[in-house]
This record gives sequence, C-alpha cells and structure tokens, in this order.
Amino acid sequence: MLKELQLVRMCASLIKITYDERHRGAVTSQQHNSVVNCCGFIIRNFCPLRWESWAKIPEETRTLVRDNLEVIFEMEDISPEVSAYLEETLASRYKDWKSALHTHFQLWESPEIARLQGCPREYKERREDWEWLCTHFTSPKFLKKSAAGKKARDSKTLLHHSGSKPFSYRVEARREEGSKFPQIDLFKHVYVHPNNENSDQLYGDMVEKSTAILQEATSQLPPDTPIEDVIVPKDADVQIVTEVLDQKFGRRHGKVVRCTGKAGVRETGASSSRLSIGEVNSLKEEVTTLRGQVAAQGDHIRAQDERMNMIVQALAMSGLQIPTMPAPNVAPPSTSQPFCPDDTE
Repeated sequence: MLKELQLVRMCASLIKITYDERHRGAVTSQQHNSVVNCCGFIIRNFCPLRWESWAKIPEETRTLVRDNLEVIFEMEDISPEVSAYLEETLASRYKDWKSALHTHFQLWESPEIARLQGCPREYKERREDWEWLCTHFTSPKFLKKSAAGKKARDSKTLLHHSGSKPFSYRVEARREEGSKFPQIDLFKHVYVHPNNENSDQLYGDMVEKSTAILQEATSQLPPDTPIEDVIVPKDADVQIVTEVLDQKFGRRHGKVVRCTGKAGVRETGASSSRLSIGEVNSLKEEVTTLRGQVAAQGDHIRAQDERMNMIVQALAMSGLQIPTMPAPNVAPPSTSQPFCPDDTE
C-alpha cells in the first residue's frame, strides 16, 4: 500500500478505478494489483477476524473497513460494477488471510501453545482476534469443513502454479505479444510442469488442434506470408481448450471454461437469451403482426364467402341453375410455409 500512497501524494489526487467487463475487474493488471494489495493490507490491519467469512461480518463493520480505501481510491459516485468488484476483492482477501493464519496456527505443537506463543505481530494489539481464531480453528464445524476442502484439493488432477493473478490479464498480455492461441499458451504456463503427464498430454492435444487450424489458414495465403499476418478464427483457442477439456473430464456446467478462470467464457442457453433480448422482442412483435394479418385474411375470406352465397341465392331465385360450387377454404394459411395456389394447368 506504500507504493499507492506515494503515487497519490505525487499526483495530488486519488486513484480512479476504471472497470473493464473483459476482466470483470480493473482495466489493467497493474491497477488490479494495486486494488488487491490495498484490500489485503486493510484486511490484515483494520478488519476484525471474528467471523467465518466476509459476508457474515455486520454491515456497519464492513463499511468501516471499506472506508480505509478512501485514502487511496476515488470512492465517490463509483459504479455498481466497481463497487461489486471491490466487495469481491475484500471477500477474497479476507478468505486468503484467514487461510494464512490457519497455516500459521498449525505450525505450533498444540492449540494452547499457538494461542499463548503464536500470536502474529498483526494481532499483538488485538489479541482477542487471535484468541477467537484459535478457538474457531479447533471447532468441530471448522475441522469438518477443512477436512472436506483438503479432500477436494487432493482429488484435483490439474493444479495451477502461477500465482493468484486472474487469467484474463495473462491472456491479454499474450495476445498483445502476438500469440495466435493465447489460451493454449496460458494453459502451458499455468498447468504444464514436470512429472504431470496428464496436463502434458492435454497440452499436446491442444497444440495438435491449433496446428491444424494454423495450417489451414496458411494454406490459403501466399507461401511467403509472415506468420504475424496469418489470421485464425476468433476464439479458436477457447474452443480448442473447451473441446479438449470436455473430452477428458466431461462437460462442465456454467459459462466459465474449465482451467481458464474469467478469461474463457462460453455462451450458454441462459446467457444467449440475455444477450438477445432485443431480438426476442422483435420476434414477438413479428409473430403478433403475423397473427393479426392471418386473422384479417381469414375475415376477408369469410366475407367473400358470404357475398358469394348471397349472389348464388339471388341467381337461384331468378330461375338460373347454378352448379354446386365447392365451399371455399376459409382456414387461414399456415405461417410455417408460403401459401401456394393450386396448380390449374
């Protein structure tokens, strides 16, 4: 947080957080790092650790914690997206700091020794928080939850080793470097490491598919075309990663592609509906119009039929013999296919 304070003093103005929908966070990784670092510092030094999660902290306490951000960031009239982003970051930092304290707690031989001798320096003046945590870490509810979490982590076949920076910023950096398949490059950097044949095989399958796409795109260009000028289909890397991982682990429910974080989002039925509300409304209006036209056409046909019957009756009364005429079809034509008149030839 010291770096951000120095920047504020040098510029004589607070830092304005610019939101980017692509990252669902700050517009750049540098600004995201500033937000994360400041939120982490505030959680460690100003937030009481007497609740299981950030969401369970009373609102008035959370407000006091959030107010500490005002010395760094412009907090007046922020958008709902920025507010939600800050809230999510604070919740994440709270969870991570509590996890770090649990790891520190486990270094001691017994809970009692940890309580008496293991108090971190951040809580020397707030020992009540540390004592609450020591009691919390030994409660049956926490022990059961911790055991379940450890079992879930141990069952994972793919573990990333690249830190906590969101994948979307890493993908953006690789795209700016000219990568044709940034998602696949990210997978290699994050998941492929020695003694992990599973991730290595998955990466090989991705490279094979991306090579085929690149060769197809190159085959349609002159032989001396630089690789930088070769254009591959948009989101081809996301499609490849999705296909390979779905084949290996089965289709994952939701929008986010497995192993891509917020960087890889695919459209689902629900999201597609949200994205095409205008189209849906337009189609509804068109259906309403067609129904009105069909109803009007049916009324017109029925009116013609009544008029024809009147003419026939009038001719019959005059003594003329009129052959029986087939009753006209007054059913409205189907809207599923264009109306075609009977062939009279």
